[in-house]
Amino acid sequence: MRVETLRRGLLLQALPGCTDAMLRVLLRHYGGLEALWQSDYRGWSALGVPLAVAEAFERSRHSGLAVDSRVNVEQQLDQLDALSVHLLSLGDATYPPLLATIIDPPPMLYVRGDATCLLLPQLAVVGSRHASSAGLRAARELSAAAVSAGLTITSGLALGIDAAAHQAALDAGGTSVAVMATGIEQIYPRRHQHLAELVATQGCLVTEFPPGTQPLRGNFPRRNRIISGLSLGVLVVEAALPSGTLITAGTALEQGREVFTLPWSIYHPGGQGCLRLLRDGATQVQTLEDIVQELASLVTLQRDLSLAGPAPAPVQAQAQLRGDRQLLLSLIGDGTVAVDELVAHSQLPLPLVISLLSELELESRVKKGPGGYTQLSSE
Repeated sequence: MRVETLRRGLLLQALPGCTDAMLRVLLRHYGGLEALWQSDYRGWSALGVPLAVAEAFERSRHSGLAVDSRVNVEQQLDQLDALSVHLLSLGDATYPPLLATIIDPPPMLYVRGDATCLLLPQLAVVGSRHASSAGLRAARELSAAAVSAGLTITSGLALGIDAAAHQAALDAGGTSVAVMATGIEQIYPRRHQHLAELVATQGCLVTEFPPGTQPLRGNFPRRNRIISGLSLGVLVVEAALPSGTLITAGTALEQGREVFTLPWSIYHPGGQGCLRLLRDGATQVQTLEDIVQELASLVTLQRDLSLAGPAPAPVQAQAQLRGDRQLLLSLIGDGTVAVDELVAHSQLPLPLVISLLSELELESRVKKGPGGYTQLSSE
């Protein structure tokens, strides 16, 4: 069944014109990949999916082949099967519940190693690829201490701080999650092949990209949102100005995650980004206790989400969902409203609010901006 699930996920991702936003709406609506695969494609148009995409799905479902002849699903499948990769899809019970609450969760996750690690309380540890010796030491010591406190260390398998955090977690006997910006069969950078093997043995490698995906520049910000989305908080050990690490920190703040950083000297170039984060409200860290105290309540939140699991809507609940959509639109009105305000005023669960907003955005009823969601004109 694992291989068949992989095949179905690859075929869906290969559908011409099918965007991640469409897949998110479909997977949430039907409650996961298997239910989506068995669905009547003629009902997709009611969810805002173009008829051409739905018809392409039907052809692909019956033939078992990708509609796009440039995609060799059998070759991709062989690569994934050789690495014993599992596929998690949005809406499934096995999908990380904390990641599912972000605005743009990946529709599919390819996981090599122990996928249950994605359900554990995680601390993201990120920083400069050109780290100083002091930065590397801080990353190692704080990561090892976090493992001893029961946290899993999550990072991006990059040079510098990322690698130091992964290795320290493994050396301390803990688990680590490496989020990749490539297909799961391609380790980047190549010099981290051995480290990646260790992570896959003592944790897991995870990516949203199908096999064959190269390390393109635009993939790294997408990877970073998964790093922060999986985690309860993000520890920025060392960061210059400007840097990709600060993009990760900004994404974490948008997702409602806690951001922690170290108080570097003003004369340390590699710490200028950390000082900027402190100025903007990040929590200063000198010991692990500074992190654990802030994350205590979030650990409880993650546990509750894991116990609740996904809540796909049954057919008989569609009328209620239509009412919930109208409620959100009325709350947005003519202004711009943040997600947390919509949750507070609607008294709807956060995952449901995000799911409904995704549907409305796909239908061009609302638009996401810096301050939240704005309702678009129906004219």
